[in-house]
Amino acid sequence: MTNEASGTYNEEGRSCPQCGEQLTQVGSFWVCPTHGPIPEPKPFEPLRIFLSYGHDANEELVRRIKADLEQRGHDVWFDKTEIKAGDDWRRAITDGIIHSQRVVSFLSKHSTRDPGVCRDEIAIAIGVKGGSIQTILVESETEVRPPVNIGHIQWLDMHDWRERRAADETTWEEWYQTKFAEVVRVVESDESRRFAGEIETLNAHLRPIRSDARIYDLLRKGFLGRTWLFEAVEKWQQDAKRDSRIFWITGDPGVGKSAFAAQLTHTRSDAVIAAQFVEWDKPDHRDARRVVRSLAFQLATRLPDYRKLLLTLPEIAELDRKDPAELFDYLLANPLRSVIGGGRERQLIVIDALDEAGEAGRNPLVEMLARHAPRLPDWLGLVITSRPESAVQTPLQGLNPFVLDTRTEANRTDLRDYLRQKLAPQLDDRSDCERLLDHILDKSEGVFLYVERFCDDVEQNHLSLDRPDQFPQGLGGIFCQWFGRQFPDLEKFRKDVRPALRAILAAREPLPVEILQRLFGWENEELRDFTRTLGSLFPVTKEAKGEVIKPYHKSLADWLGNEARAGAYFVSVMEGHRRLADFGWKSYRQSVTSLPQYMERHLPTHLHESSKWEELYVLLRDDAYLVALGGTGLLALPAAVRLWASTQRVDEGTWWTAWSGEAGGCKIVERCPTSIDLICLRCGYLVCIYDHVWNNGSRCPECGYTGNEAERVAFKYFYEKYTRPKFQTPMSS
Repeated sequence: MTNEASGTYNEEGRSCPQCGEQLTQVGSFWVCPTHGPIPEPKPFEPLRIFLSYGHDANEELVRRIKADLEQRGHDVWFDKTEIKAGDDWRRAITDGIIHSQRVVSFLSKHSTRDPGVCRDEIAIAIGVKGGSIQTILVESETEVRPPVNIGHIQWLDMHDWRERRAADETTWEEWYQTKFAEVVRVVESDESRRFAGEIETLNAHLRPIRSDARIYDLLRKGFLGRTWLFEAVEKWQQDAKRDSRIFWITGDPGVGKSAFAAQLTHTRSDAVIAAQFVEWDKPDHRDARRVVRSLAFQLATRLPDYRKLLLTLPEIAELDRKDPAELFDYLLANPLRSVIGGGRERQLIVIDALDEAGEAGRNPLVEMLARHAPRLPDWLGLVITSRPESAVQTPLQGLNPFVLDTRTEANRTDLRDYLRQKLAPQLDDRSDCERLLDHILDKSEGVFLYVERFCDDVEQNHLSLDRPDQFPQGLGGIFCQWFGRQFPDLEKFRKDVRPALRAILAAREPLPVEILQRLFGWENEELRDFTRTLGSLFPVTKEAKGEVIKPYHKSLADWLGNEARAGAYFVSVMEGHRRLADFGWKSYRQSVTSLPQYMERHLPTHLHESSKWEELYVLLRDDAYLVALGGTGLLALPAAVRLWASTQRVDEGTWWTAWSGEAGGCKIVERCPTSIDLICLRCGYLVCIYDHVWNNGSRCPECGYTGNEAERVAFKYFYEKYTRPKFQTPMSS
């Protein structure tokens, strides 16, 4: 027989590797009567294999498989000692995974616990290998909770290995060798090799952003109810007509839209083949270009035929030149329509919190989806969630949204069940249990986030079920009560706390605590004293770039920034922009190289929001700064901010044309040295700037779009400062 993996014939060299029949030599070929000519065996290629396991009772099996893989010539890596979550292990683990060609994860109750090192190893593997991972089930499926990011991967079942091991040696060895042969077949197959290489190539071109951390955070809180919503999505998915490409779920802040989206992604990983969770404090997650590229990458890991089409696209290495609409067609609509769709069950893409992609009254991500989603094949559907904001509702007005109505009995039942579960110890044996639950539900106004915070406050003894008169009214009441409890001295809050909250709320992404410390000249102890006073509503978390701080939920930031709702605890976001702009400008004037990474990315936005036009103009005409920012960084800036950039910049040795800026609802473009035109951002109408009167009431003559106040003010300044003669030649530094 031929050893399929190593590619060497047995001693006789006379039997077919597929059926075992005797071969006949014809010239220089060996021929099987059933399978015809048998190709020469391939030379053996040893692999570097990373094993992820839980240091539990399954270690005997893991070490046996490791030893047998090494005996076949493979280089197998796994940690030799138990590593505890939180230790300084990430670099070694990440290096081990990056330099491995295969990742094999052994799934057990211990290895899939959350938090846990193995879950982190799997997340790293998915992040850098894009799904190039094999899994082996070593305990009962009922005990194992596989991470959401590998829920779709078919595992090799060895869950009963201990029972098999307890049998006689011959029976055990026969069973083990059969299973090990399957491991070898999967790990060494040409398909696995090809998949790993293709995913690595696409990862380099698409540069996807991951939502795993957000999904984990939502799932960790637990989930209850919403059966009626799952049934509605299921009915839409199974609808034979497939008339609609989008299932739109909308509801007020805190009703549980994101929790449902995470649960859908996790429990229906057979149908959900891509998921993107937009986060308001992460610019990359709000960028329509990045979202399209990330969705394309995720689809490529699940759809082999689509993956092959992507790899053949002639401009796959030049995606930075394309705008969101072009990317949608190039990466999604066109290639997906070329994929054979006959007989496919409808598969889903989940996009959560679309409203959080909005900025300055517009939402390019929603506008793109509304216009281009109908071009997707009918076997692919979008499940999207959002708040009922005008920047979302206007583009999607042709759809009939599924509204998460807080007043429905179904919603009230789910909240009641959640309260019963979370407050079981406190409600046990209380004769007034039902009356208390009704009172809490009335106060909650049907908002899930309210009951979640309410239960936390009861568990921490901030609220007592014996004092229902003290139950806060609505989510705003929860926040107001928390601030009143945390900062009873209002003057001290205004003096010592509010200035820092201004910066935290104005930050374009989670604010590095290092910047917060430098802003106020705090010592380390003072910084920690401050962050501790903010408690769980403003968590400090560790990211790759260091510690950051942010509001725990967007509804909290909205409440604080609304004077009518927050009252004495109102925090001015505008003042935060000014503080950050002044800090960043001072750092820039010292040296471009002294700019913190956060300021390198977001100083132009803070200057713009603070109406510091002169500083903004100087910054975005500085070659040294623009080189540091890079073309991708420039295009990631808000549209009105890009007004101040030069028309041409060098990025990684390639010339590209940036947008000269935006005026009102239009984009300034230069087609030639003497032609300055405007293109409407909504309808694409082209109008010569000198044939159209522009002022604070300017609008597109075709569709009437007027842009927003920030764009109009910036354009007015720009137009008055730089007159027509200065437009006669392309703008430069």
